[in-house]
Amino acid sequence: MTTPLVDLFLEAVAIDAVSLHEAPVVRFIREKLSGLPVRIVQDGTGPVAGGETGNIFCIPPTFDPARPAVALLAHMDTPRSTANVRPVLSESRISSDGTTTLGVDNRAGVSVLLHVLSEHVRKGLSGNFIVVFTFGEEIGMYGSKHVDLQPYNVKMCFVFDCSKRPGTFIQSAVGSSLYTAVFHGKSSHAGVAPEKGVNAIQIAARALGALAVGRLSPTMTANIGMIAGGEATNVVPDRCRVDGEVREFNQRSIDEYLAEVEEKFSRVATDNGGSLTFESQIDFPPFVLDPDSEAFRTMTETLASVGLSPNPIQYLGGSDANMLNAKGIPAINIGIGAQNPHGNDEFILLEDLAKTVEIAEALIARSIG
Repeated sequence: MTTPLVDLFLEAVAIDAVSLHEAPVVRFIREKLSGLPVRIVQDGTGPVAGGETGNIFCIPPTFDPARPAVALLAHMDTPRSTANVRPVLSESRISSDGTTTLGVDNRAGVSVLLHVLSEHVRKGLSGNFIVVFTFGEEIGMYGSKHVDLQPYNVKMCFVFDCSKRPGTFIQSAVGSSLYTAVFHGKSSHAGVAPEKGVNAIQIAARALGALAVGRLSPTMTANIGMIAGGEATNVVPDRCRVDGEVREFNQRSIDEYLAEVEEKFSRVATDNGGSLTFESQIDFPPFVLDPDSEAFRTMTETLASVGLSPNPIQYLGGSDANMLNAKGIPAINIGIGAQNPHGNDEFILLEDLAKTVEIAEALIARSIG
């Protein structure tokens, strides 16, 4: 037997809307809030990142910008297409049939916040809050990078996007920096005059062979994610591009690792008759929330009020909370039970879906002041 919340979630996962193509979700949000006294504002940040839509702000009639407000957030995109999803509803959970991803990340967050906002307004309840749906989270937190919450006097944010079960929340999260290393060699005919060439792919291979990747420490990971080079098998390649990332809770440690990678790569390139072009950028910054902060206390007290034991954790993934904290707005990513995200074995327990609604309602109740 389904409930309005479960029905809403099943509708949401059927929407095919990957990163930068969230327009169908925007239509879904507008449809579900149609006829309710909720002001919907769409900012113009989407085109900046090459997207179809910007961030969506849903403002209930009780919102007062003159008083400090709370923002509840979820992202509208999924990392993979859900075009052919076939949800399977059992007595305890919702999953896919195993042939596709379910889209629980983050259709669960979207469904919970839409449900809570609709019920709140229909019942005429109080609360100084807004609901924000962001775009492009899965490919770089584009929405939260560009979102402007100042006009809404937002003092703290709660992001409904963590795969952990309700009760767990992220107190600190790693930052991630990306780098591109281009190894330059010299092209030549591979059969007629290989001696005249300098093989950039071979240089890259030697450099990568000397580089530590994987879990470098309990708090740092590094990865080589992409490599590309060459034009044809009969041409000594003069260019090979390598793309990687590093994650850590401390930006200084990230910067030190990147400097070490550049130095090692450059030395190998020079020693083998080539050269290196190296560029890096912050993908998302790390954050650590102070246990004495208002946001941390609000989170722990809210979880306790709905019968959960608060469980603050460190997390090696990023979310919109990273970007919001970087803007100086305390933000906490909340466990909603969207388990095994991005895989075909994604699922969510019905009890976790319902409990996440309780958390959102309790946060709104606390926003009354």
